[in-house]
Amino acid sequence: MQAHTKSCSRSTSSGREGHMPASRVPAAARRLAGLLVLALALSPLAACARGGSPDRGRPPGDTPGVGTGPGAEPGAEPGEPPAPDSAVSDWLAYLTLEEKLGQLFWVGLPGTELTDEIRGLLAEGKVGGVIFFGRQGSDPDVLRRLSGELQAAAAARDRATPGLVIAVDHEGGLVQRFGPPFTQWPGAMALGAAGSSAHAEAMGRAMARELLAVGVNMNLAPVADVNNNPANPVIGTRSFGEQPELVARMAAALAAGLQAEGVSAVAKHFPGHGDTAVDSHLDLPVIDHARERLDRVELVPFRAAVGAGIDAVMVAHVVFPAVAGDGRPASLSPDVVTGLLKGELGFAGVAMTDALDGMAAITDTYGVEEGLVLAVEAGADVLLVTESFGRQQALYRRLLQAVEEGRIPEGRVNDAAGRVLALKEKRGLLPPLSGAAGAEGAGRRAPAEAVGAAEHQALADRIGADALTLVRNAHLPLALSPGEQVVVIGPAYARRLDGADGVVTALGAGIKAMHANTVEVALEWRPDPDAIAHARSLAEGAAAVVYAVADGHEAPAHLALIRELIAAGKPVIVVGLGMPYELTAAPEIETYIAAYGFRDANLKGVGPLLFGRTPARGRLPVSIPGLYPAGHGLDLP
Repeated sequence: MQAHTKSCSRSTSSGREGHMPASRVPAAARRLAGLLVLALALSPLAACARGGSPDRGRPPGDTPGVGTGPGAEPGAEPGEPPAPDSAVSDWLAYLTLEEKLGQLFWVGLPGTELTDEIRGLLAEGKVGGVIFFGRQGSDPDVLRRLSGELQAAAAARDRATPGLVIAVDHEGGLVQRFGPPFTQWPGAMALGAAGSSAHAEAMGRAMARELLAVGVNMNLAPVADVNNNPANPVIGTRSFGEQPELVARMAAALAAGLQAEGVSAVAKHFPGHGDTAVDSHLDLPVIDHARERLDRVELVPFRAAVGAGIDAVMVAHVVFPAVAGDGRPASLSPDVVTGLLKGELGFAGVAMTDALDGMAAITDTYGVEEGLVLAVEAGADVLLVTESFGRQQALYRRLLQAVEEGRIPEGRVNDAAGRVLALKEKRGLLPPLSGAAGAEGAGRRAPAEAVGAAEHQALADRIGADALTLVRNAHLPLALSPGEQVVVIGPAYARRLDGADGVVTALGAGIKAMHANTVEVALEWRPDPDAIAHARSLAEGAAAVVYAVADGHEAPAHLALIRELIAAGKPVIVVGLGMPYELTAAPEIETYIAAYGFRDANLKGVGPLLFGRTPARGRLPVSIPGLYPAGHGLDLP
């Protein structure tokens, strides 16, 4: 109790010492400045890289900016937190040190009920946000109830308390925590292949409406990493592509859609996770490029996002020696977070860490407790602690101890809390500060019917179809008699493809709609000889074989069967469900379609494309080493 009294008295004065510029830039000027920065960052190279219009599907000059939608906030001086209006200033003065520190501390839940631990943290105002994962399930009613209980628990104190940020990884494609009935979106690389900023912005808006319907007000997206390393084990199709200008344009458009509907967007993983061959969940990656290269490639999308007013940036657990002279991962390095992101790039929003627990890049090198302290010292405003159930109270106490010992200055806490509060004010999460208990700031909501809305699914299908890229062609369009059979072979495995079990069914359904005489065969990642023999026997009697593979360059049994069928003279059309690198491992493939994902929306358009009912609109957002450059794509004859 004595320590609590001491910290309260300190925070009452120091809350005013976390001062920010008094002037505010007019909203119109902010929006114009954001668009100008974005336009300069993108440059004419975006058009040159694709050999055409800089944005198919959107009139020239109509690229969206993140800060242009409803609720976009004026900015402040570069690198400074947003200039506080009376609400943020008053909240900073009102909150105790412990409560301000709580705004930095965001946690995960083990299930669909509030634990005693999280209830205790909420009762003391020691949590600023909650992250949802797949373990929270996908039932909209359960999620809506859970988010409501969290907000109510935060508001039920005997002191006024800011509402919670409730966040989720909802990128689309490989990383989408909420399954059906939520719309299952194609991933970023499909958007990059489709090449339309209008698609990306519309997808962001639709995503936001579905998230708001269950009380989620932050999407940990877009991925702004430039994926230029074919061996990258963790980004891949989560990236929009390998061209910095394309990634910048698409990331800005998706973020603009999210924020226009009232959901905070988060550009990740700063300063870039696209050129690693190591997964930071498993080890500590190093990107040893010169600073000139980082400016020219990795930083381009982040500069654009910052210039256009994105709410938050997530910092990676990756070492960048050219920036971080201390050798620390970016998330723990003052050179990166304070110097580069907030200083050079002038980012005035919320800098957040990637998860500090459950990722070996931190846990095996520094430990969670030390990682928390180092991150705040480096300039992080939000600390993600997503897995440490049963330890969250202890981890919070370690943070508080670091402040009380003087290791973390109170001014640093005030700066971070001020940024979080400014974001919350923008998103309707700061209730009136009247001193009365129970004032709730639950933020914007959307109707329950938004989840899985028909127009959202239609948009997802359109994006998936527009992304399909005909990379190589010797057999299309197919012209078959009713008696000729098509055999569809696809995965019954989930290696790097959660939920991929339905690929054969979804792909087969689209083909059957074009040609009824179609049969399906599902194979495991490592199929046994009997399964291979069964697939072979069906394929030998077929007029055409459609073979769907995910990361087939890592699946020797599948490539061996593909080669065998091609050698036997069968027309084999390979559909790539991941990165389009099968051709590097099996150059004898004669017809190859890149779909960039395994969701139904990625696959519904394959059937019409095979039979020439729809054009092949997609273009490669990444190069296929030694074979095809980014921007390549064939039209149907």
